[in-house]
Amino acid sequence: MAISFYEKGELSSGFHGWRVVATIRGKRYQKYFSLKRPNTRITQELWHKYQKTRARYYDARYMARSAAIQYLDFIGKNHPTTRPCRGVGFQGITLGIGTGKSAAEETCHFSVNKRGAATKFYIDQEAPLSQAWDRAVCHWGEVFDVRPKDIAKKLKQVPSPDQFKFLRKHLNEQEGFDYPVSVLHYVYAEQRSHLEKQKVRETTKGEVDREDLLTMYTILERQVSEFRK
Repeated sequence: MAISFYEKGELSSGFHGWRVVATIRGKRYQKYFSLKRPNTRITQELWHKYQKTRARYYDARYMARSAAIQYLDFIGKNHPTTRPCRGVGFQGITLGIGTGKSAAEETCHFSVNKRGAATKFYIDQEAPLSQAWDRAVCHWGEVFDVRPKDIAKKLKQVPSPDQFKFLRKHLNEQEGFDYPVSVLHYVYAEQRSHLEKQKVRETTKGEVDREDLLTMYTILERQVSEFRK
């Protein structure tokens, strides 16, 4: 966005006044505010102030429109430079696999990419997929000043464990890494737990239904299964 002022005689076209120019999503917008009075009943000073005010108004309007569109793009689509298989559908958070200060072993994580201060939220025994996502999104909302209602929507959009599966495949096949299948263990933990509890409900015909009893029964079933192996 920019306002340019042209004195009388400065342009060969004869125009003198203000020009407001803006480029939004690659499209160029411009508007002219001439100092040539429509009639002599309006004083030159009054017309000058009027056109100057209009130019400033349109510049502010373009700026507001640009900011709104940038925000909608930020929360609604991956950044153009997001690398393959890492996007989550909006900007500021990406998927990753690797080690870091909080993880000695190779682990899946969400990265909140604040420039110069990226923060990783690891998916592990203490923080399953949904919990790591909650922490990442809340931090994302704070550092990028996202509206509460948009944070609430993103909290519900937990990425599928399969997205990390595809990321691992891409990294190994296209980027020269050699991550073992075990890096996905905690990513699928909640899904496995859900399936196990569903199986328990079916096996016990609904007799075991309380969450704590389901968890205990599931653990016992798993231990028995491992013992038989």
